[in-house]
Amino acid sequence: MGVDSSAPHSLSNAQLESLVSPIALYPDSLLSLMLLASTYPLEVAEAYNWRANHSKLAGADLQNALKAQSWNDSVKSLMSFPKAFNMMGNQLQWTQNLGNAYKLQPAQTMSAVQSLRKRAMRAGKLNSNQQMTVTTDANGNILIIPTNSQIVYVPSYSPDAVYGPWPYPDYPPYPVYNSAWGAMSFGVGLAVGDAFWATPAWSSGTINVNNTASNSPGDKSRGVIGPSSIQNQQRLLNDWKNNATPAQKQAARSDAQRANSAFDKNATPQELAQANRLNQEARNAVQQDRSSPNLDREAMQENALREQARMDADDDRFNEDRFGGGAFRGGFGAGRMGGFRR
Repeated sequence: MGVDSSAPHSLSNAQLESLVSPIALYPDSLLSLMLLASTYPLEVAEAYNWRANHSKLAGADLQNALKAQSWNDSVKSLMSFPKAFNMMGNQLQWTQNLGNAYKLQPAQTMSAVQSLRKRAMRAGKLNSNQQMTVTTDANGNILIIPTNSQIVYVPSYSPDAVYGPWPYPDYPPYPVYNSAWGAMSFGVGLAVGDAFWATPAWSSGTINVNNTASNSPGDKSRGVIGPSSIQNQQRLLNDWKNNATPAQKQAARSDAQRANSAFDKNATPQELAQANRLNQEARNAVQQDRSSPNLDREAMQENALREQARMDADDDRFNEDRFGGGAFRGGFGAGRMGGFRR
């Protein structure tokens, strides 16, 4: 079920609502962090693996250890909310799909969240309580904020139990939740600290970023992700190509070769098959672009190239997993991200 990833195009409202249904009722700031982090699927994969190997770190020790990592701040901040972070790390295909949807269709993705919130409110399942305050802005957008600004409760819910009858039989809620969760419930509250620094601008589809919480103003690790363009994505790639020294470029090539060799040696048959499939999709995409240019398809590829540039620019930061190098060869960087699929 889904759309053929060899010919990506804009997702329908039904597909977008399926994607965001497990998190549409999360507090606004947490939802913003997840949307931002989903545009860095390689870093989510790396951070998730790193966290598994440093599970005993907590509090100040964890925050100090994270300072040495070069992941986007959205990925780092999500570690303060294990349920949300683990959902993304455990379901990387969904994370990639969510990030692609947001990069290519930010306003429509935000609109899908609002549509689901309104549906939950009509069903009587979204109300203010001790854990969160539900209100609306001047444009009628539903806002969800923690009742206590210093404590956040991450809700657990099954989409089937909160949205009423699901209207899209071909695109049911994306299965990254536990169907046994039922109606909305809350676990232990988590201290926010300075982890919340992003809020959605519902009408435009952008995310407002506060760079003053723990970063100096203008820190690019908290860049705003808004409506995408091929030219902007190409600029991000060219920035590294134009500014890297010959030594840095050679080091990047060597890192990539080591990562590929380690992957080929240690990957499971399933992982090798996935990498080969994604590489073939990338080759197909090149041929499609030459014969029939398509804006959405090219934007998808440029976003993938941005991930490749980020991977090449850094040192081999995946040296603590069993591959000793990059994640899936071609999976997060070299080929196009997977299309909307189950």
